[in-house]
Amino acid sequence: MKKTLMLAATLVAALSSFAFTPFTPVNNVCPECDQPAADVVTLTSGDTVRAQVVGENPSFYVVVRYGEARAIPRGEVRGIEWASGSKPPNVSSSDQILLRNGVVFAGNIVEDKTKPPLLQIKSNWTDQTYVVFKAQVQEAYRSGVKLDLN
Repeated sequence: MKKTLMLAATLVAALSSFAFTPFTPVNNVCPECDQPAADVVTLTSGDTVRAQVVGENPSFYVVVRYGEARAIPRGEVRGIEWASGSKPPNVSSSDQILLRNGVVFAGNIVEDKTKPPLLQIKSNWTDQTYVVFKAQVQEAYRSGVKLDLN
């Protein structure tokens, strides 16, 4: 059993060739003001990330804070305290694209072309549509299912 767990941990580490990149430090301009509701993600390190979880798939969660989006590998997450008390249904239904440089998008993939090989995703939180060439993509998920980018 112990060998199986160690092997599983090794495989997860090998498959997750990215790690959570902390958000840009932002000082609160109004410490006395009520802060907007946010989810609290507890990492396996014990650190917490206060942000809105906007997407998930078998590989990672997508979190947004002050307009910045980050991917947090599932293996780095100990738990999530949902701002509303339970996971919102739209978190599981969003699509995600993780680029090789660590940039992540969540929303709805509206185009999947082979010529030229690209994806278009409409963001859930900025109402923008982004075009991404498949050569830049590390992983992409539609409704929780990993896309074959070949």
